Amino acid sequence: MRCVFLGIDTSCYTTSVALTDVTGRILLNQRKMLPVKPGACGLRQSDAVFEHIKNLSDFFEQLDLSSYGTIKAVCASEAPRPQAGSYMPVFLVSKAFGQSLASAAGAAYYPSTHQEGHLFSARIDNPDLGENYLAVHLSGGTGEILCVCQQHTACQIEIIGKTLDISAGQVIDRVGVKMGYPFPAGNYIEKLAQSGRRQLPYKISVQDTDFNFSGLEAQALRSLEEGVPEPDIALSIQHAVAKTIAQALIHAAKKKNICHVLLFGGVIVNEYIRSTLRQMLSQQNIAAFFAGQAYSGDNACGLAQFARNKFLEEHE
Repeated sequence: MRCVFLGIDTSCYTTSVALTDVTGRILLNQRKMLPVKPGACGLRQSDAVFEHIKNLSDFFEQLDLSSYGTIKAVCASEAPRPQAGSYMPVFLVSKAFGQSLASAAGAAYYPSTHQEGHLFSARIDNPDLGENYLAVHLSGGTGEILCVCQQHTACQIEIIGKTLDISAGQVIDRVGVKMGYPFPAGNYIEKLAQSGRRQLPYKISVQDTDFNFSGLEAQALRSLEEGVPEPDIALSIQHAVAKTIAQALIHAAKKKNICHVLLFGGVIVNEYIRSTLRQMLSQQNIAAFFAGQAYSGDNACGLAQFARNKFLEEHE
């Protein structure tokens, strides 16, 4: 029976389970979005905790994990990021399920965080990036520029830039919901933007490596009230997000003297934002590497990979 490694992540809006084998091949990448009521722009943590418990119970009832092999190690996200005081109730669910499954299987248990899981997932398609690099975590709840030192399973993360108000994902979701699309609205905004004909002169706000997005939201909502075509608004939001992150990254690259960056998170799934960032950064001789589409949004694949790597490291 082959050895397998399990990853579990319970973020604010997605329940994720993944399995990898000893070679690092992803055997299972199971995800389910948490339901959000029409017109709402999010979930209360208590509601999200309930939905995660229900989803994971369903997952493990339907999935015959034993058919994949013998679970040798489990890794679960226990907090949003690897900083002191980082906490959200939703991650107690992945911690509880992870520890319980590891105990029942007689497997090793390794705690990790949601942000580290993103990093490990993004490295799946970028294995040759090196040990020191910049990273961008851009999602519905996070907007951070990171300086990363990664050696095998050891990962040091320093936040060197961040949003000072709301995230890029919140702008996209709030404007999309205002347009009548369901939450999360990223896919709808991206599709809508494809028929946009002009970029509106939205102002962006960047202070060194920090940035703001609330002004962008206000401008987009004002355009909506003025009857500006929605495709033009969608296109302009995407462009402003890419321009904001590019400018902050240019400052970060100069400050840290690092010219390569790894980008991940739900907002990075957007093809327009990816291509625009790549173009803007290349003009400044900064190489942009992106998480694969399957690994950009919330997923547990990186945690499963970490469980594998940590276990093999300890049993060499």
